[in-house]
Amino acid sequence: MQTYSITPLLTGVRNPDQGIMTYQKGYGKRIWLPIWAFLLRGGARNILVDTGLDENELMVPSGFFEETGMVPRSIVDCLAGEGLAVDNIDTVINTHLHDDHCGNNGLFRRAKFYVHESETAFCHHPHPIDHRYDPYFVEGIDFVAVADGAEIAPGITVIHSPGHSPGCLSVRVETGEGPAVITGFCCNAENFPAHGPAVCPGVHLDAMAAWDSIQKIKGLGAVILPLHELSLKRMAG
Repeated sequence: MQTYSITPLLTGVRNPDQGIMTYQKGYGKRIWLPIWAFLLRGGARNILVDTGLDENELMVPSGFFEETGMVPRSIVDCLAGEGLAVDNIDTVINTHLHDDHCGNNGLFRRAKFYVHESETAFCHHPHPIDHRYDPYFVEGIDFVAVADGAEIAPGITVIHSPGHSPGCLSVRVETGEGPAVITGFCCNAENFPAHGPAVCPGVHLDAMAAWDSIQKIKGLGAVILPLHELSLKRMAG
């Protein structure tokens, strides 16, 4: 079986309230919210799950480095740190099309792009309540529309996980440490208590669908990589 390493690439950080991660929990607690892209490497493949925050929006909040020792970098610099350039990326999977998950799509001219079939239409015609879409970031991108269960490459499949947005895709990856799932919706470790149900994502278009999706992901028995968890580390291939 083909396995992949997963390397989180820190492309930005924000300092919001925990309540945007955990529905009806954690309000009033400020958190560091990392904006990751995920580099998957296996065989001859270099695959990104999300392309992160547009480097023109990369602003580091005061105190972040002092508290964490971490430094967000542009996606170009993140890849250079792994010995890669943008043209070495052959595949991009967008978990969804909020601006902090597709902000650098236009850089990857040689990549094949995958997104859920319902997400592109909503990106171009979003409901006014969801201000996080900007069609600028997907202009000129020829997306391959996929559905639940699609295999992107051997050992990499997508799971439709709606609620946070209509077309959220979680990504199941076979790694050298066992199966892992990159969540398609915004959450952190606080969404996954050791006992009891997972906590619904705090920002959603459909709370019931979001709740159902996060329970499905928790029930898979894989290592869960929450999209905005600060403590994520590299997983070996």
